[in-house]
Amino acid sequence: MQIAAPSLPHLGQSAFPPIPPTQVRRGAGRLSWVCERPEIGGYLRRQREALGLTQEEVALAASTTLSSLRKWEAGLRNPSTEGLAAWCRALNPPDWMLRKIMSLALGDMDTLRAEPWPRTIGREDLDHLESFSGPAFFIRFPHLDVVAANGPARQLIPSLTPADLGPAHPVNLVEWIMTEAARELLVNWRDVAVRVIHALRVMGPGIVPQQRLDEIFNVCHSRSPKDFKRFFATDPVEGERDGDALLMRNLEQGTVDRYTYRSLRPTQPMRPYDVVHLIRSTAPRDAAA
Repeated sequence: MQIAAPSLPHLGQSAFPPIPPTQVRRGAGRLSWVCERPEIGGYLRRQREALGLTQEEVALAASTTLSSLRKWEAGLRNPSTEGLAAWCRALNPPDWMLRKIMSLALGDMDTLRAEPWPRTIGREDLDHLESFSGPAFFIRFPHLDVVAANGPARQLIPSLTPADLGPAHPVNLVEWIMTEAARELLVNWRDVAVRVIHALRVMGPGIVPQQRLDEIFNVCHSRSPKDFKRFFATDPVEGERDGDALLMRNLEQGTVDRYTYRSLRPTQPMRPYDVVHLIRSTAPRDAAA
């Protein structure tokens, strides 16, 4: 799912070229996801190119010099707080990109960094999760670890049941999307897989530890190498119709149920996870769509 900028994040050509963090090397029979060091300038350069703007146009809109903008994009110099704000206003990046940029600018105060696993979820937190009448999860972003699920969520997607504190690692949404259970449940599995993998691909580097990225990469690659590599190299198409849809097979009734999802960030009090909840659509829809 597109989590928080992820609005999960559609197969097709994206207006935003994929950030190329993945070269693969082999060692001891395992694969390693070799990521480029994430730079603020790289994200905003790609946003400028996606909008078809020149460096001169962006420099003028951000009230800075062309020389400064070129150095910012190349990662040779970081803008001031005021300069970064003006740069972002000139390019109007999508929410997921803005969150990533802010996390890079904050450095050690990065608000996207989640506490390490395992972590105890308080009883009151679980009470809030159970208060949702529809399926709802606690998901660490951008790791996409599923740390808790309410009753309706466990009933709707039993294969996505979160792990207790015993296992070495939590259940992960990216790893789950590459399972047979996910393929069988989701009619639009390929679209959803692209969104989920994209969310980790663009937000994870520099935030999720390299060892954890490698673990997720290896699990997904072992389950379906060709599909995973193809999805990894594909960007979602911004603004595509049904971009937040999950089309789920209802085996009992022989129908396809359409769900949409939303991601909420707890701010008062702050929590190291997003609340992702699913709503069943009441609009009529052709099951073959």
